[in-house]
Amino acid sequence: MVNLGCETTACQLEDQVTAPARSYGGLSAEERRAQRRTRLLDAGLELFGTQGIGGTTVDEVCAQAGLTKRYFYQNFATLDDLVHAVVERVLAELTDSVMPAIAASGWRNPRPAISAFFDVVLADPRLVRLLVVETHVGSLAPRRQEFIERVVDLWLLADPEINEHPEHLPEQRLLAHAYAGAAGEIALAWVNGRIDLPAEQITDHLVRIFERISPRARS
Repeated sequence: MVNLGCETTACQLEDQVTAPARSYGGLSAEERRAQRRTRLLDAGLELFGTQGIGGTTVDEVCAQAGLTKRYFYQNFATLDDLVHAVVERVLAELTDSVMPAIAASGWRNPRPAISAFFDVVLADPRLVRLLVVETHVGSLAPRRQEFIERVVDLWLLADPEINEHPEHLPEQRLLAHAYAGAAGEIALAWVNGRIDLPAEQITDHLVRIFERISPRARS
């Protein structure tokens, strides 16, 4: 049986404060539940992206969100469920930003996709820790790899000469995965203060690296 983490009177009091009836603020019960879920997701991102998943507890998430365990367990069965929900939300937002740039330019011009990626992750260092560090192991690793593979596949499909020169495809796929790993490591080094360059210069360097390693650039 789930421990609700509060006495009945305390939960009732919180209902009055954080979950008012429609007559107070004009919010339905469904809207209030959605707001509480968002607060828990925001709290998860803050904690997972700063102190790490392994160093975070349900109590800390609830404190960060300003909610009791009752509301946590109304939305998530376990802390791991919250972790996956936070990662899914971050990846969805990153997909919305990066995928259109890849589809539009892809292998012909990597700059739009690189710029879109760094505009998102360098604006919020929590994303770098969550996506580059925290998802390398455990149950999140397959989801991270799935996202990278989608990016790589879309990148290759955007190459207008992919059908004309199929002999380049295996090498292009290898280089695309290597490039994705390099971008993540560069973002992490930037967040850790190891690289003191603005995002524009980082993009410039990565574009030059891409141009040098492209199979057709060397042929």
